[in-house]
Amino acid sequence: MLKQKILENIIKMAPDENDHWDFKLQWYKNNDRNSLLIDIMNMVNTPHHDDCYIIIGVNDDTGEIIGVKNNDGRMNKQQLQDFLRSKPFAQNFYPMTDVTTYKVFSVTKEKMVDIDVITIFNENSVPVYLDRDIEGEYLLDKNGNIIKDNKGKKLKKHKITQGLIYSRIDDSNTPSDESTSDAQMELLWRKRLGLDLDIFSRFKYCLKDIKNWFYTETEYKPKYIYQLNPDFMIEEVKDDQEEHRSRFVSWAHTLMNVHVDYRYIQLKYRGVVIKEYVATVMDGGRFIACDPETGNIGNDNFFDYYVKDSLRYLVNEMIDNISFPNKSTHTWEGYNQIKKNLVVFQNNFEIDVLKNNLSLQHELNKKYIPNKEEISRLSHRICNNVENKYELWTDPERIAKQFLMEKYNALVVNQYLHRYRKNKNSIPKG
Repeated sequence: MLKQKILENIIKMAPDENDHWDFKLQWYKNNDRNSLLIDIMNMVNTPHHDDCYIIIGVNDDTGEIIGVKNNDGRMNKQQLQDFLRSKPFAQNFYPMTDVTTYKVFSVTKEKMVDIDVITIFNENSVPVYLDRDIEGEYLLDKNGNIIKDNKGKKLKKHKITQGLIYSRIDDSNTPSDESTSDAQMELLWRKRLGLDLDIFSRFKYCLKDIKNWFYTETEYKPKYIYQLNPDFMIEEVKDDQEEHRSRFVSWAHTLMNVHVDYRYIQLKYRGVVIKEYVATVMDGGRFIACDPETGNIGNDNFFDYYVKDSLRYLVNEMIDNISFPNKSTHTWEGYNQIKKNLVVFQNNFEIDVLKNNLSLQHELNKKYIPNKEEISRLSHRICNNVENKYELWTDPERIAKQFLMEKYNALVVNQYLHRYRKNKNSIPKG
C-alpha cells in the first residue's frame, strides 16, 4: 500500500505524470469502464518493476486537489477486482489491483478531502492483453441519454480489439486502436524473461520457477541445478566452522530429533559464488534449510524469521520441493513444522510496521516465562540427542527455556501480523 507521505509528495508534483502514476479528476463513469480497463492495461504493461498508481480526485490539468466525495462510478477493491475478472484476459491472467482512500488537505476547499488511489501491482508476466474483443460502450449526452445517428442507430465508442498490447511510455498511453512500439515490446519481454534484472534478482526469478530445478551429486557435493539455465546452480559444501556452532536451534526444537548439523549453501552463477548462507541440517539429515534471520522487538525479545521474497527463503522452498517432488506421498512434514516456530513476513515493510507497534512491544516486554514442566520436557529431549563428541555450551534447561521463550515471541508476533494483514486487506466502503 502506498504510504501517506509518498502520496502527498507525488501529488505535489501534479499535474506532472509519468509511467508510475496518472492523475484523474474523477472516477470513470459507469459507461466509461472500457477507459478504466485500458488505463490499467497500460499501467501493468510497464518495463519497470514498481507498482503503478491512478490517483483520483486531483485535477490532471491544474494539479488542484479536489477530492472524490459522491463521485459517480466509484469502486472499492472488491468491485474493481470483480470487474477485471470478468474481462477476457489471455490465459485468464488479469492484473492485481487495490483501491485505498486517503485523507489529503485541499488548499482549494480549505479542508481534508478523500483521494482514492488505484494501485496496479507490478507484474512480471507481461505483456497482458485480451484474447477477445470488447464492444464499445454507448455514447451518452450530458443528460445520460444514448446518442443516435440520423437513422436512429445507437452510437457506440470504439471497441477494444483483442491482441492489442497497450503500454505506458512516460506520461502517455498507447492509442486505444494500436499496439505499443516494437522497442517497448522488447522491454516488456525482457522483463518477463528476467533479462533486465541484476544477478540476485535473476536468481530469485529462477528459484520461483521451482519445477525446473533438479538435484544431483558430483564430487560428493549435493547440487541443485536450474535446467533452463545451468549457469544458475546451488551447492552444499562443508561448514569449516561447524565445530564452533550450537548443536541445537530454537526453530527446530519441535522435531523428533532436535540435534542439528551444519553446511554452507552457496549460490553460484557460472561457477562464481555470489551468495553464501549457513544452513542447518535437521532431523537426522532429512532436510537442510538456510538459517533464518533473528529479529528483536522491544527490550531483547528475540525471534527467528524469514522474508518470503528473500533468497534464503526461496532456496528453502525450492529444496523442499526437490526433496519431496511428490507432495501427496511424502510423510515428513518437518519443514512446515519449523516454519510454525518462527515468523514468515511477506516483505520488509511488514517488519518495519510491527517493530514500530507499541502494543506489540508492550506485550513482548512482559517477558513470557515457560513453566517448569515445559522446560524439563525439552531439556530431556536435548540431553537425549547430544552426541558424545559434542559438549553443550550451557546447561540444557537454560537452552530449553530460551528456545521456548523465542517460540512464544514468534507466536505473539504472528498474532499481531495476522491482525495487521486482516485490517490491511479489509474492503473499504465505496
